Amino acid sequence: MRNNKRSLGSTISASYLFGTDNSFQIVSNSFVNFTLKRTSNFAVRFRPSIHFIIAKQTLSVQKNIVINGRKVLQTVSYDIFDLLNTQLNFPISLTSKAWDFEVGYNLNLPKATSAESDLPITGFFNLSVGYMFDLNKK
Repeated sequence: MRNNKRSLGSTISASYLFGTDNSFQIVSNSFVNFTLKRTSNFAVRFRPSIHFIIAKQTLSVQKNIVINGRKVLQTVSYDIFDLLNTQLNFPISLTSKAWDFEVGYNLNLPKATSAESDLPITGFFNLSVGYMFDLNKK
């Protein structure tokens, strides 16, 4: 979903993973698009976005339990469905004719489950270069 000028928008997607283990995931993304500079030859844009990742996760925890008066270490597994990560993305892109260049910074804000201790906030830079081929040229 976005407005006519494509300066504001949101998407939501869902996926189901199957096989020996299965899982379900929902990802929501919202963005704002600012055109910083535009000429007939190129455009520079800033498009910050926020992503919410909600998924099913299987947790395994080792617990001491008492069986017949003896302490036994047992692994207990259970499923949760919760917000697992929030990601902020701050990209700047340069588009010129068929070329696209993007540089950005991403910040991950993971949410610890009840069985986990606090998870560290992580960040990384991204760089992307793209070229569009015109398949209609003769």
